[in-house]
Amino acid sequence: MTLAQLQDEYARCQRCPTLCTSRSQVVFGSGNPHADVLFVGEAPGAEEDKQGIPFCGSSGKVLQELLASIGLHRDDIFITNTILCRPENNRNPAKEEVNNCRDRLDRTILYINPKVIVTIGNFATERILGRKGITTLRGKVFPQIIHGVERKIIPVIHPANYLYNGRSPVLWEQMKKDFQVIRGIIDEQKKEGKNPSMHN
Repeated sequence: MTLAQLQDEYARCQRCPTLCTSRSQVVFGSGNPHADVLFVGEAPGAEEDKQGIPFCGSSGKVLQELLASIGLHRDDIFITNTILCRPENNRNPAKEEVNNCRDRLDRTILYINPKVIVTIGNFATERILGRKGITTLRGKVFPQIIHGVERKIIPVIHPANYLYNGRSPVLWEQMKKDFQVIRGIIDEQKKEGKNPSMHN
């Protein structure tokens, strides 16, 4: 199976009845299907649900600025979420909903085969690492074997936190520093001759 076939399989997913009533569509993901860096967020928001593209709203603009700060563009990476459907009133995903989307995310990782997985915020970090506490985990590199391959997991603060905190300059510098860690891992892999499928 390919990533496109997986997307088609989940386009009409009915595993979470509550989410089926709150979503307009399934927001599968976007970007380079062969990217070496996979970003995993929490869940689609109102704008993402409307357009069918993850991180296309205000948080997405912040993410694009952070990517640009390390010489990357959305086309260089792939972005998806822990769950694919917008929860009503943007509530937190329920444990059952995360579990219902578990196989899909596992298979997304299998088909894209990224060397680096960036977990955005608490829910994605807990889903991939099995650990809570984004403020203490952020910007650190956690090697983890997934599908028999060692991948570097890097948790980062969710862009929404930056917006909720009034675009705090201190928080912005922390987030930029964390993205420099991502850049460092990419550069390190280039030196090792792993030929990342991205610019720079």
